[in-house]
Amino acid sequence: MVDYTFIRKDIIKRQTVIEGILELQSPLRIGVGKSGGMDPASIARDTVLKDTGGTPIIPGSSWKGVFRSEGERILRRKNLIVCSGVGKDYCLNNFRKYDDFQRSLTRDMDEAIRIFWNYTCLNCKLFGSMSVIGAVKFWDSKAIEFKLGTRTMIAISRTEGAVARGALVQVEFVEPGSKFTFKIMGNNLPNYAIGYSLTIMKNIHDGFVQIGGHKSRGFGFIRFVNLRFSDKGEKKIGDEDVSVSTQDEIKEEGDKFFEKIKPFMEAFNNAKIPYPVH
Repeated sequence: MVDYTFIRKDIIKRQTVIEGILELQSPLRIGVGKSGGMDPASIARDTVLKDTGGTPIIPGSSWKGVFRSEGERILRRKNLIVCSGVGKDYCLNNFRKYDDFQRSLTRDMDEAIRIFWNYTCLNCKLFGSMSVIGAVKFWDSKAIEFKLGTRTMIAISRTEGAVARGALVQVEFVEPGSKFTFKIMGNNLPNYAIGYSLTIMKNIHDGFVQIGGHKSRGFGFIRFVNLRFSDKGEKKIGDEDVSVSTQDEIKEEGDKFFEKIKPFMEAFNNAKIPYPVH
């Protein structure tokens, strides 16, 4: 009998938290654009996203997008089936199981769980899919030490893909050296799913992944200054999981943290992920 704990929302057998502080290695711009939400006190036309108190934030939704996008690249490199989760490119739709899944939600929950398990990729299970919330929650990252700057850039028309009329625009950004909080929490994660999330984080930490806009201009590089990992509950979820021997709590600066947490990343590398069916 298949153990569906990983995708169940009605029970919690394990709770994993990764939290800490990150530092910008290059400018960061997650903006609100030129229409709505602009800061009237700013000289920039294109402003940084801030909370109601004027503090820059990286929304949890942005983190989710970064993790899903980088995760897709990692899974494809391992020759695993994975969807982008964008538009109609999601597993239940790609396998033509979305209608069956929707009907089962009101008629037979066990069947709905079986369909979701068999016909979704690791990204769908971990980060969510159409009609199903993910097993991981991303908190908004809030600046705790920051300085804002502006830079004049050439504006590109989104509709035409060319230099726009009145080509120069003032863009606001958060300067390098600024620090933000970071926190994600997962319920019922197998060791290989924890290792998968940590692999994505290490790629971000090592400078292979950028956050926010203007990546072609070198924006969006970050490093984790310090991180804390806590793990409560069962230490193995599901029959396909790989055992890991490590501490229930690990707290270290960035490089040392990823060295100590390596057994989870090795669990991901060694796991034989049996879904989706094909």
